[in-house]
Amino acid sequence: MGSSACHWHHPGPAADRRDWPARTAWAAPLSAVGFSRRSMKTRRRVFVTCILALTAMAAQSFVRILSADGLSPLDIALIAVFLPLAAWLAQSFCTLTAGALVIGYHRFTGRPTKDTIHRPERRKNLRVAILMPVYNEESGGVFARVGAMREAIAGLGEGDRYDVFVLSDSTDGDKWMAEEAAWHAELNRAPQSPRLFYRRRFRNTRRKTGNIAWFIERHGAAYGHMVVLDADSLMTGESILELTRRMDANPHVALIQAPPKLIRGETPFSRMLQFAGDVYGPLSAAGLAYWAGGEGNYWGHNAIIRVEAFAQCCGLPELPGRAPLGGEILSHDFVEAALLRRAGWRVSVAWDLGGSYEEPPPTLEDFMVRDRRWCQGNMQHGRVLFARGLHWASRAHLLIGILSYLTSPLWLIFLVLSGLQAWTLAHSQVVYFQQGVPWASWPISREEEAAYLLAGTLGMLFLPKVWGLLLCLLHGPSRRARGGLWRLLGGFLLENIMSALIAPIMMIRHSQFVVAILTGAKVDWKPQRRGAEKGSLSVALAAYRDVALIGLAALVFVLVSAPDLGIWLSPVLVGLIGAPLIGLALADPAWGLGLARSGLLSIPEDRNPPAVVSRMEVLDRENAGRTVAPETLFSKIILDPESNARHRALVEATGESPTALPDVLERAAALAVYMGPEALDRDERKVLLESAPHLDRLHVACWARRLEEKGGTSAV
Repeated sequence: MGSSACHWHHPGPAADRRDWPARTAWAAPLSAVGFSRRSMKTRRRVFVTCILALTAMAAQSFVRILSADGLSPLDIALIAVFLPLAAWLAQSFCTLTAGALVIGYHRFTGRPTKDTIHRPERRKNLRVAILMPVYNEESGGVFARVGAMREAIAGLGEGDRYDVFVLSDSTDGDKWMAEEAAWHAELNRAPQSPRLFYRRRFRNTRRKTGNIAWFIERHGAAYGHMVVLDADSLMTGESILELTRRMDANPHVALIQAPPKLIRGETPFSRMLQFAGDVYGPLSAAGLAYWAGGEGNYWGHNAIIRVEAFAQCCGLPELPGRAPLGGEILSHDFVEAALLRRAGWRVSVAWDLGGSYEEPPPTLEDFMVRDRRWCQGNMQHGRVLFARGLHWASRAHLLIGILSYLTSPLWLIFLVLSGLQAWTLAHSQVVYFQQGVPWASWPISREEEAAYLLAGTLGMLFLPKVWGLLLCLLHGPSRRARGGLWRLLGGFLLENIMSALIAPIMMIRHSQFVVAILTGAKVDWKPQRRGAEKGSLSVALAAYRDVALIGLAALVFVLVSAPDLGIWLSPVLVGLIGAPLIGLALADPAWGLGLARSGLLSIPEDRNPPAVVSRMEVLDRENAGRTVAPETLFSKIILDPESNARHRALVEATGESPTALPDVLERAAALAVYMGPEALDRDERKVLLESAPHLDRLHVACWARRLEEKGGTSAV
């Protein structure tokens, strides 16, 4: 095989190793690009004032309602829980409303954003690495996305500037072989630029952060920027080039986040997520950019990062204490953005940039598996929140991430306290005459004010969705791209019904996650399921039995203690009690196909898929047709000279020692020789795949034994 095998792995000249200090000693000026200091101060003052005003009005109204007949300890507890919930609703409402105003202004006036105005590209010579970390993924889909993006970039004439790296942390040896085979097939299919490299770490230390660190320490000096993706990420060539152009034009920017859009949903649940992300999601990104400016955030993928800045600033420490709140930081992205900003670099959100995609979880259960991991990572941010030197906007991002999960137990506590208060009022006796007072004390009714507070609270929840709907309805091309007026309205109504049913389930699950984390239960890191399969009622009952039982217990309490409260709590009770059926229905691909055919919950990419999406789907089908059994792949690596040499070159290039003990390696090697490579199981195959010397000896020994069995020992 020789040196060509090594060339496939290494990107070029050996890169200097980089040390990762926690903080660089210098800072870049903020006024270099983007909004002026005065403009951002004005925006933030308006934003914070609106949040404080809405929170104060809601809190004042709530206190007046509860204090009409004096405040009890239960009332005080309700007020204490209501205050952070009101602030949470207010910041969400203000962020989304600001985003709606920003989008509406640019959409209906036709004025370009600051970032789309052409600026001279200052350092166009810097090379760009596109990184796709993978962990036990289906290799066909991974390399279909890689292939589609490579073709898109090459088609724009910029292939020579980019290199693509698939960085595997797969712990499954069979997945490893499939990745290697898919990588080799992609190289043979499209040998042109951008160049494509692959490697697998034997020990996935620090998970994705360690994976990216491995690349930077070995090859980072060869690149100016890196585009970080996830295994399900997909970006158009135009989007990648535009991110690069903006980075080139703004030397004080360290990270530009392209908001990823959800596509290719197959189930009702995933179609609901992608519809919500399509209609309401842009408001969130634009609103965040409105008040954050150069103190934006990072979502872990679909972003371009300045390698030098990241290497200098983003070495993540282990948090003191044991997991789940201590140890390595799971949700690394928010912290990395905060560290970049702490060092003076700008972090921005490219809210106006399209062509950035990812795929949604197929089922509510898969969504919760992912959320359990994110919940632990966000709760760890409480240990980072008060770190020295962080910008207040970075602390705000961290706090918002924490509250995105803490609000669920707060809502649950609020509902429980409200139920207790209703029970207290239903069973308490009204006293009209107090001792020593000659006149009657009439109860004070605040029903009208309570109705206004309820309307205001619901307004903060649902009006931002209305803003997103109106932006689509009032803009002809946007309305037509989503199927027209009635399909858009039908999708909006259906999404709100589905969200209302799911919300109580998420409240219970998130509350369970928070309690589990605070009591010391850590999460296992499992690969995300991408495909959808029809579920069964028994599995759904097992998955949501606890949620349904909580709902039944709440129903009994309401009927016995405060029947009038049942009407107000009916959306919550229906969602909880019906959780198994809701989860089962939302996971059914047949129902998802029916929605797609009817045009409901439709997004523009359903009707007019971008070229990169269509090409990826073609390549995915081709890769699926080339699927080979693990036993066959392993036999090929052992017996085929080219495959054996290529795999050994990859193993040797990592510089890592095998994870298995020597005696385990020897037993597996002996079994492969005497029983044949096909006789080994998954674990035995993985053990041998990590040892280049054993693979070399096995290649010779297996061929010698086969020739001997055929009576060809003389030829040997």
